[in-house]
Amino acid sequence: MLTLGTGVGGAIFLNGELFVGHNGTAGELGLVTVDLNGPSCNSGNNGSLEQHASARAIRRRTGLEPGDLAAKANAGDTDAIAFWEQYGRELAAGIASTVYVLAPQAVIIGGGICGAAELFFPTLKAEVERRVKPTSREGLAIAIAELGNRAGMAGAACLAWKQFN
Repeated sequence: MLTLGTGVGGAIFLNGELFVGHNGTAGELGLVTVDLNGPSCNSGNNGSLEQHASARAIRRRTGLEPGDLAAKANAGDTDAIAFWEQYGRELAAGIASTVYVLAPQAVIIGGGICGAAELFFPTLKAEVERRVKPTSREGLAIAIAELGNRAGMAGAACLAWKQFN
């Protein structure tokens, strides 16, 4: 699971359970490196997926909010369309690394930026197919989270429910 918003969050589910690693910090998928010489990240990394795919990164790169950039693309602005296609390729690079490490059944993408998914999703899927060999992506589903930007609230509610029942 990747969440695309102010930052890029992640979660790994193994056998139906949230995987947190030996010290509770696993799943920081937004911090994987996609560009060795890229922008500095508050994690101490450079060129992390978050520095390419977060709302902050979109603002830094275009001067626009993701929703405004999507509106421009939907209105036919060729620069905005090109940005979203590049966005899909960059996001795919991070997903490809994750696929090679985890060999998941599915990669689910959520968060507020998914409101523009129709603009980057076709390029993202094509780029994952280009970057990941067929045997490593066989049966892989890449989908938009059904709850969209409400997934975080639903997840928090589920955790609370589990804690008290």
